Amino acid sequence: MNIKELQYFKKLYQEKSYTKVADFFDVSQPAITAAIQRLEKELNTQLIIRDQSHKEIRFTASGSQFERHASQILKELDIARLEIDALKMEKVVFGLPPIIGNYYFPLISSKLAKENLLQNIDVHEDGSQSLLKNLTTGKIDMALLGSIHPIEERQLTQHLLSRKKFKIIVSPKHPLATKKSVAFKDLKNEPFIQLSDRFIHPLAFEKLMKQTRTQPAVIYRTNDIQIIKGMVAENVGISFFTEIAVAEYDPVVALPLTDPGQPEFLISLAYRSNHILTPLQQKMVDMLTNWE
Repeated sequence: MNIKELQYFKKLYQEKSYTKVADFFDVSQPAITAAIQRLEKELNTQLIIRDQSHKEIRFTASGSQFERHASQILKELDIARLEIDALKMEKVVFGLPPIIGNYYFPLISSKLAKENLLQNIDVHEDGSQSLLKNLTTGKIDMALLGSIHPIEERQLTQHLLSRKKFKIIVSPKHPLATKKSVAFKDLKNEPFIQLSDRFIHPLAFEKLMKQTRTQPAVIYRTNDIQIIKGMVAENVGISFFTEIAVAEYDPVVALPLTDPGQPEFLISLAYRSNHILTPLQQKMVDMLTNWE
């Protein structure tokens, strides 16, 4: 069994066509057939049923099961290549959501510089949801992530760094601006401007909707936090941010929520559990988990 055979089998499972697989890998169709037959012989089982009359390919239960393992093996090989490349470059590919980055990075950048680590950090900015996927697939080495529950991905090690509240953001012109706090159920008729699903905020927003059995209208979504603040300041709608996303100088008013059991914004450092940390990466972990 070799890598190429696994790649052929996975592609055949996706395409259900020997011809398409052969064209994709630029080899002959008999080469694909022979590779599948070698796999069947080595595994001592039939993986594929070919219906000659309809020229259709169907997979046995063994074939479907083997495809899952083949996909996982190929995924791990891809991650291994990425990790080895990172070792060669002596870089830490570090995921940083914009909101958490604005809050944390200025606080820790001086320490990174003092430890001579700043030049070794290759920062990838994106929402926590997107960064979580990139972390599990090996595209980044570690990340600061936002979540509303402790991260439970089995392949990840996580260190909870902080817990923050969510707040409602309104314009100074809005009637709610004079309030000291607000209940989510009282916002059922308010138009919301929200972050996209690449961020963790929509999950917290959905949880509050379920808890209060309300469904306010979301009139606009964007990845840009400053656009949302600008629209809220102009009283186009209201929004929902973690407290660390709102600074004193922002032209908006942040109101605490009074709802019991409301979701919290958890900030965690995460990296793959099966990844052996390099000395450089271990320094990063030590510094970030003890930065205060």
